[in-house]
Amino acid sequence: MFSVVWEWLTRGWQDFRRAALLNIAYAAVFLAIGLVAVLGLHGAGFSLVYFIMAGGFLIVVPGLVTVYYHLAERLHTGQQLGFSDIRSAFSQFPVSILIIGLVSAVIYLIWVTDALIIYSVYFDFVPLSIDQFKADPALQADATAFLLFACILGFVLSFIIYCVTVLSIPYALQKQASLVDAVSFSVRVVSNNPRIMFLWAILLGSLTFLTVLFALPLLLVLLPVLAYANYAAYTDMLGLMEAKGAVVD
Repeated sequence: MFSVVWEWLTRGWQDFRRAALLNIAYAAVFLAIGLVAVLGLHGAGFSLVYFIMAGGFLIVVPGLVTVYYHLAERLHTGQQLGFSDIRSAFSQFPVSILIIGLVSAVIYLIWVTDALIIYSVYFDFVPLSIDQFKADPALQADATAFLLFACILGFVLSFIIYCVTVLSIPYALQKQASLVDAVSFSVRVVSNNPRIMFLWAILLGSLTFLTVLFALPLLLVLLPVLAYANYAAYTDMLGLMEAKGAVVD
């Protein structure tokens, strides 16, 4: 099981290297947004709010990396990649992917709203510096409780999004499938292969979350590598399902 996951990551790294500059350029958009959020929220004394934003990124990232699945399709058919491929990718998205992205955005807003409500209960939504947390044991206890509740809520939402989107987006893009077909394919694969898909969920989620939280510049490489690795997971799982006769084109 671990060897399979390592193989997916290896293939993701290999695909990333085949068009490294292009991959980094697209990821730089999200890095720039993240840097603005980091500097703005930390500077204003809302470091814990950035934790909310970082956790919420896991909800919307499946839709954001769809461009990499398009690039992977072109790479694996022997085509040369250029910056125009990023623009053309958006014009080729089926309606099902747009709906998945919209639903993910709505769930993200729900997550942010609920997390901010919990935050306001503990901290009255006033700026708090790191020095204040260090000097006040009560604030430390509240911060621990807040992070615990936020993590539980975020895990539930992120795992639901994972089951629905982890393979549905590349499937919808490749097969131009409907929303129902794409989502049912992803859910079937996750439910039929729970151990490896749960391990894959933990790996994707933890690497992305920790990078956004503590090492944001690494997102330039991590985001495309994980996207290509997930495309490798999709192709393997699609082959497995087709071998079982569980996929009908």
